[in-house]
Amino acid sequence: MTVKHNNKYLRLAFFEARLFWLGRASRKDMADYLDISLERASAAIKEYVKLAPNNAHYDPSAKVYKPTINFKPLIINPSPDQVLGHLLLEDGFLSPMPEMMRLPVPHRAIPTDILRVLLSTMAENQSIDILYRSMTSPKPTRRRITPHAFGNDGFRWHVRAYCSLREQFRDFVLGRIVETGERGPSKSEGLVDEKWDEIVFVRIGPHPELSENHKIAIEMDYDMEDGETVFEVRRAMLFYVLKQLGLHRTEEERKKMGIKPKEQQIVLINTGLLELIEF
Repeated sequence: MTVKHNNKYLRLAFFEARLFWLGRASRKDMADYLDISLERASAAIKEYVKLAPNNAHYDPSAKVYKPTINFKPLIINPSPDQVLGHLLLEDGFLSPMPEMMRLPVPHRAIPTDILRVLLSTMAENQSIDILYRSMTSPKPTRRRITPHAFGNDGFRWHVRAYCSLREQFRDFVLGRIVETGERGPSKSEGLVDEKWDEIVFVRIGPHPELSENHKIAIEMDYDMEDGETVFEVRRAMLFYVLKQLGLHRTEEERKKMGIKPKEQQIVLINTGLLELIEF
């Protein structure tokens, strides 16, 4: 169920978030960002001050409200990820806007017509013929797939589908689907994509050969407790996440490649997961 916040909540939350993150808030900022009148912004600020009288005080010289030394969030649950998300969106929440650069990545093709057909095929619980360029085949191959999910590895999108040619659930990169053909009944009735449904827990920690100071830095960076952090991922997506983190190789393989601890600063603690990944 989606929880929708009303306009009143958004105004109060905006005012408090500005106080918390920027140390200042004004009715003009609220009016501009939320596209409301100055009168409504003033009313919202008065209501906030009434709800949390010890959180804000008005600075007449700067003509803004500022947080008090006793400020404690009442409306919001401050999240660094959320506020940095505003920075990525460049949506005006942070004003003045700090300079920011997001590392550019090559554009990965997603044909509009192919995505559209896949979405409708999935919605109708059908199968569809595709012509696909695989890295394991010298030429494009035709196959019938029954799509049921999408995955993103941080750089590209793929569709998760039952492949009638291979008789198993597989990933198909959207940009490598040359064309789509006829649609028909689902070919995966009664089948379960166990690798998609299975959740595995990934445990990572600082490289044991790092100095103690460097280990502490890594533990802080990854928000580790007792020298490790744990997160979950679908088994079908395990290879992608390990590859992104540089953990898809064994320690022996990394040493043969000359990869030093300062280059690969984290390690996979539960190395048995390497036996579960498929290339």
